[in-house]
Amino acid sequence: MFFMSTQYLLLLGTGGTIAGLAMDAQKPLNYVAGQLPVEGLLEKVQESLEFGEVRTVQVANIDSRNMTEDLLVKLGWAVKAGLENDEVSGIVITHGTDTMEETGVFLHATLGKLASHYKKAVVLTGAMLPANADHSDGQTNLKSALYLAKEARLLQQFGILAVMAGKPCLARDLSKQHTHALDALVVNARELDGPIHKRQADLQLPAQASWPWVEIVTSHAGASGRLVDMLVAQGVQGIVVAGTGQGSVNKVLADQLIQAALNDVAVIRSSRVGAGAVFSEIPEPDTAWNWLSARDLNPAKSRIALQLALLEANSRKTDDWQSIFATI
Repeated sequence: MFFMSTQYLLLLGTGGTIAGLAMDAQKPLNYVAGQLPVEGLLEKVQESLEFGEVRTVQVANIDSRNMTEDLLVKLGWAVKAGLENDEVSGIVITHGTDTMEETGVFLHATLGKLASHYKKAVVLTGAMLPANADHSDGQTNLKSALYLAKEARLLQQFGILAVMAGKPCLARDLSKQHTHALDALVVNARELDGPIHKRQADLQLPAQASWPWVEIVTSHAGASGRLVDMLVAQGVQGIVVAGTGQGSVNKVLADQLIQAALNDVAVIRSSRVGAGAVFSEIPEPDTAWNWLSARDLNPAKSRIALQLALLEANSRKTDDWQSIFATI
C-alpha cells in the first residue's frame, strides 16, 4: 500500500481486555485478556486512510494485572525509541485497564518531557469489554487514541495522554473508579480541552530490572502495624500507606510507620478514597515524621512514583528522594 507521507503512527500492544475474548459474547464479564494480536485490533479500525500508515509492535500480550517492572522498562524503551524516531508522528499503546494508571504515571515521569520536546503524543487506551462482546468499547477507544496521536501538533497536546469512553486526559490523571463502567478510568480525570501547559516530569528511564522494594499498607479499623514491622525486618525500602479520608492513619499503624521512617524507609501518605488530594501536614504532621504526602496520586500510582524517585535519588547520589517525588 502506498502512502504519500513518510511519517507513521506507532501502535504498541501490551494485551489487556481490549485484546481479550469472552467465552460467551453474551456474558462479556467472563473473558480472558490478551488473546488477540495488536495487528488484529488495528485491522478492525483501519477501514480507511484517515490515520495514514500505522505500524504495530507487540510488546506483550498479557492481562495487565500481571504487569511487571521488567515489562514497564521494556515498554518505556520502546516508547523512547518511537519518540526519537523522526518518522514516527505519534504513539498509541493498547493496555489493560487494571494497571493502566500505573503505566501512565511511569511514562509521565520518565518520558513526558521527551514527548513534549519532540511535540508528540503518547496515548494510552484500552477497553472495559472484550473484543468479541456486543457493544465492545475497544474499537471506539482505539480510533480515538489514533486520532489524538495523529492530531497532537494541531491540538498542541503533547506528552503522555490517555483516552477512554471518548474522554482524553493526561495519563497521570487516570484512576480506575469502577469495576466495569466504560468510563471507569477517566470519570474523575480532567478532560483535555486545549493546549497542554503542565510541567512535565524528567526522571531517567530505568535501564535496570531491579527496582527498589516498595509496598502498600492500608490503614483501617483495628490496624496493628505488625505488617510494617515485618516489611522493615525484611529490608523494604519504601512504604505507601493508603490512609482513610484525607490520608489519616490509624495511631497504632502510624507509630510503626514513624519508626520505619527513622530506619530510613521512605514513607508516602496517600488515601484509599477514590478521588481528591492528600495535602501536606493535613491531618498528619508529615515533616515531623519524615513522611511525604502523595498529593493527588493514589496508592498504586504513589508506589510507582516512589520507586522511580528512589531510583533517581540513587542515580544522583542524594538522599533527597522527597524533592524528586514532588516533581512527578
